Amino acid sequence: MEEINYEDVISQLKSELNTQAAIANNYGIVLASGIDEFAEGKIIPQKILEVINAREKVAEELNLETINSFALEAEENNYLFTFSKNLILISKLDLEVNLAKFMPSVRAFVKNLSKKSKKDEIKEFTYFDFKKEISKIEKGFQKESMDEKKYSIIKDLIKYISE
Repeated sequence: MEEINYEDVISQLKSELNTQAAIANNYGIVLASGIDEFAEGKIIPQKILEVINAREKVAEELNLETINSFALEAEENNYLFTFSKNLILISKLDLEVNLAKFMPSVRAFVKNLSKKSKKDEIKEFTYFDFKKEISKIEKGFQKESMDEKKYSIIKDLIKYISE
């Protein structure tokens, strides 16, 4: 599977939807960003991650099947958090943007991006031979102890001569 260039995705969002955006993995690590508050390589603040991770419980409390996104309104901007199983898309929007019209486009975009980012499953496991590794370690210890014995004779000889 080919690697997704998240910087290109951020640029595409900027040009097509006219929004600043950031993409994070499901652990909250920002993979790419056009938003200063969510810089690349940083982690989404813990309280926001807690809300995202609690979305299934919140949906259950509200008798909903799922919660796909939530919005935060700040003094100058709205922050829209849209999530899939693997990714979190953060959009920074002007207060004038109609979220009802914007959200379906973003949701479709995240769904499509999430399909592309699915990782290949490990189909074949290799077995680790502990016996082989333990025997290598034991041989190493034996060799070291033999070397110590050799050098202890030389040390004793040097001590004897220096006295």
